[in-house]
Amino acid sequence: MGGLRGTRCGSETAAERRCMTPHQHAERVPLPLIAAVFSRIGAFSFGGGLIAWMHREAVETRKWLSDQEFLSGLAICQVLPGGNMVNMSLYLGIRLRGALGAITALLGLIGLPILFVVAVATVYARFDTVRSLHLVLDGVAAAAVGMNIATGVKAARRSTAGLASIAITGGVFVAVGLLHWPMLAVVACLAPLSIALAWGRGRG
Repeated sequence: MGGLRGTRCGSETAAERRCMTPHQHAERVPLPLIAAVFSRIGAFSFGGGLIAWMHREAVETRKWLSDQEFLSGLAICQVLPGGNMVNMSLYLGIRLRGALGAITALLGLIGLPILFVVAVATVYARFDTVRSLHLVLDGVAAAAVGMNIATGVKAARRSTAGLASIAITGGVFVAVGLLHWPMLAVVACLAPLSIALAWGRGRG
């Protein structure tokens, strides 16, 4: 009762799931479901676009996390060593079911793709001179880029407030994406400014 802060939802129904916060809902996620969801993400995110699939499943479809929680986790995973998507699967797994959830999410994410990569690499090595194969891969990669851009636009709309935040977002894009300046140097310079602005908005 206290965890719901006075909200009376009765038994676990659709109405109850709507009134629960993402964190409360995530506490009930079974490990087999985590394995199934992350296996599907790993298996169907052809050409990349993992972050878009993760956002769609965890935030938009299953309401496991809020947008802010997902974006905060993504920011943490991007500054830590290692692959961003591996880090993100661990972060989401921990949020859902602790250490076991992290292990389940990671194994689900990389399990099927490992088998696919071995099979595709074997086929590619034998047919890499076939032009149509390269055209198919180019098309898949373009679709993945589009998914990442769509997710980035959604995140920018929901996480940026005010001209200063938009300017910092645009500055990072120009510096890293267009001018090819070192990412660590750009982040080291602009991140403190962005944090200070966010801190000021929160206290204002």
